[in-house]
Amino acid sequence: MALIVMALCLTPTTASLAQDSSETYSLQRTILVEERTAIWCESCAEIDPELATVARSHGSRTAIVGLHVSDSFENDAVRARIEYQNQTDPEPYGTPTFFVDGVKTAQGYGAWSDVQKRILTQENNREAPENLEMIFDGTDVELPIPESGQITLMVLEHKKLVPEGESNPGEKTRDRVLIGMEVMDSSGNKSSYGDLDLPELWSLIMIHEPVEGGEPYGVVEITNQVFDSDGDENLLAIVALCILLGALLVFIPQKISLNNEEE
Repeated sequence: MALIVMALCLTPTTASLAQDSSETYSLQRTILVEERTAIWCESCAEIDPELATVARSHGSRTAIVGLHVSDSFENDAVRARIEYQNQTDPEPYGTPTFFVDGVKTAQGYGAWSDVQKRILTQENNREAPENLEMIFDGTDVELPIPESGQITLMVLEHKKLVPEGESNPGEKTRDRVLIGMEVMDSSGNKSSYGDLDLPELWSLIMIHEPVEGGEPYGVVEITNQVFDSDGDENLLAIVALCILLGALLVFIPQKISLNNEEE
């Protein structure tokens, strides 16, 4: 029992870190979470700083994207992504609004509990994705050509500085901002939107999904983020606690059994 508890506690909690040398990254059963947000949105200003923590705690389970609308971060990639979503859900939504695996899930400050429920549901229902890989050499990305559907590559910027003069009730930076996107169809045709150059701190998300919109077939995220030492220390503390709990689960039943035999 102790070994089982330790194995659960040692499950990776961060997205895969991209290497300097050329590497391949396969699609996973990662759940895609897209948030329509804005710099001027007061509720978003409270939620968005927590998304980096949420993304890290969920590790490869989720890929979280900030779609900025009606502010200085809005760009062609965001508009193209919302147009893609509108194929299955053309309703206008405010901020913050969360879409989990292509489905509008919740709105407002208290939305995360509903988002979490859908993430868990999708994890239970998601089938294994096709064996499609992107190749990344530290600068350039080579996308696979899908037999069906489309491959979407999202470029996210972390700690993106809010321009001076912007109505901003929140922090000086925003995280996981969509700045660029490339779409590859089954014929090998590419469409590009926004800025595809990698910023200083970035994540790349590859998505295999239907052309007509809807639930993704598979998702994978890579990043060059380096997490601070405090987070590592907290992780070690959690692992130590799990080991202790595992030991207790083994020891306590044995002690109860000995007491029963003594009686």
